[in-house]
Amino acid sequence: MGDGRVPEGCAGLVGGPEPDGQAAAAILARLDALAPYSARDAAGEEIEPGSPLAAMDRHFAASRSVSGLLKQSLAAAMDNLQALRRLLFVEEPSGGVFYRLNSHAPYSLVRTVIECGTTVLWALQPEEGRERIRRSLVLVARDVFNAASFWDAYLEELHPELHPDARDSFEGLRHEVNEAARAAGLSPIFTRKAGGHWGYATKNRTQTAILKDLRADGGVPAELIYIWQFCSGYSHGLEWAAGNPGSYPGPFSGHGGGVGRAGAGDGSPGGGFAGSGAAREAAGGMAQLRRASDAACDLIPRAWELYDLRRRVWPLL
Repeated sequence: MGDGRVPEGCAGLVGGPEPDGQAAAAILARLDALAPYSARDAAGEEIEPGSPLAAMDRHFAASRSVSGLLKQSLAAAMDNLQALRRLLFVEEPSGGVFYRLNSHAPYSLVRTVIECGTTVLWALQPEEGRERIRRSLVLVARDVFNAASFWDAYLEELHPELHPDARDSFEGLRHEVNEAARAAGLSPIFTRKAGGHWGYATKNRTQTAILKDLRADGGVPAELIYIWQFCSGYSHGLEWAAGNPGSYPGPFSGHGGGVGRAGAGDGSPGGGFAGSGAAREAAGGMAQLRRASDAACDLIPRAWELYDLRRRVWPLL
């Protein structure tokens, strides 16, 4: 379509004069700038013997190594960014690029990118090797715990003939994680609760805890946890985020909704939620989405660079 008409299902031209068109152009530019990371295949990249990440892996079976979990996080982050690009933009054969307005789905993708990127940063950022090992144990334990929570209930109800073997297998995995912790001089990760059920004996296992840790260390902007929470609320269609946020007490009362940064009118970074009605974009628009997607895109180069730093053996200069 080379006549300038907006294709069916699209809202406008990327780079058009309206605020949403300008914001769409900024989002597309950020996504395209990350294309080299999307082209990488972390699963096939070597963890060099003697590297910090190899040292972390030595504590676990290869099938549950922390490098395997982090490679999955990087792959998931890039998959979701590519999905965001395909969801938002339509490229015409004539060369025109148009954008779609989607109320909820983009925020689900952005939220996942934030979760995956911050997981990599949290695990690999500490300079102290013992703290990296502790955090890697927490991630491995979280994977085991979530797998056990699903498969134990699923098999017990729907495939009871398979349940005893699965229960014994997960029992062994919990002991394996605890033994790895003891070998590293750390406290056990799992503990048996009253009634014989297993639970965590450690903190820092939730995404909220990971984001708070990174914020306390100065590893991410203070507003990132709020952007992540907003994306979660928006992706689930919750009223406080997506429906009518201005109906609740707070900075949006009487002005409509949206998350932005102070001074966001010119695209410059700032701190936290936008402070005035003029600086906030309309709820559900591309300008609002840009604030969230920028926060997610900011994490990607840092996560990959830190992963490369920890998976390689660097010669002493």
